[in-house]
Amino acid sequence: MRFFRPIGDLKGWKRFGFEVAIIVIGLGITLIAQDLISNANRARATREAIDAVEVDLVQLYLHSSERLAVEPCRREQVRALADRIERSNGYWTAEIPESINRNADTLVLPRVLRSPRRPWSDATWRALLASDAAIDMDRQRFIQISAAFSSAQSFRERQDAAFDLAGELSHLAISGPFDAAQRREAYATLSRLASMEGIMTIHAQQARDAIMALDFQNEQRFVRFTSATQQGDVADFIANTVATYGTCVDTTQFQPFIDDLNATTGMNVTLPLQSAAP
Repeated sequence: MRFFRPIGDLKGWKRFGFEVAIIVIGLGITLIAQDLISNANRARATREAIDAVEVDLVQLYLHSSERLAVEPCRREQVRALADRIERSNGYWTAEIPESINRNADTLVLPRVLRSPRRPWSDATWRALLASDAAIDMDRQRFIQISAAFSSAQSFRERQDAAFDLAGELSHLAISGPFDAAQRREAYATLSRLASMEGIMTIHAQQARDAIMALDFQNEQRFVRFTSATQQGDVADFIANTVATYGTCVDTTQFQPFIDDLNATTGMNVTLPLQSAAP
């Protein structure tokens, strides 16, 4: 109480000044506290946004690896079909490997070529860019992540166009007369599709390179990915890829993904034997 006794003796302007000082100090403490809380909330929101982005990057990591793994099969399919078109002599005999239309019942009608069709989503990245979280990101890290999603966007745009273009070759699933004009038209369509798919493979490589160069911060990214998707069993995912496309699948393209998965989660996933594919 001794400290407050002299204060009670203050009169006039001195007392007024003292009371103003107390108010200013109180406001200052309040503003500092609010600023600390605001910064903490902003940091948490940024962390959550980046964590979500990293989970999407893991999905892109797997999808780009899949695309690179089936690249030998894609080339093999295109070359085989082009060769048959060239050698056709007035009549087309439909020959479609059964695996090409494996687990594709929703398409109803058969297709003569197949390549992976995946979401390649960038929703979390677009959400982050629309928030304040992007402002707090390290510049180099922002550039790396942006490069991965930019390649993903380019891939996704061509993927839809390639899917539609491949559908224009579906008449090759039916045997029948096949004149020179039809042969040239089919070959031209196949050539356009092959070029488009080739560019898509480049985008897949670019996306995976950017992801592999990234220093991830979310140690739970693989756990959240496997628990939030239907692709939790990576070994089965790879085995199904081999079952669909054949032994031409370069399963070693999945190895970097598996190595990161095992190192992060403590799991012991291994590449499945091709003979063990369902």
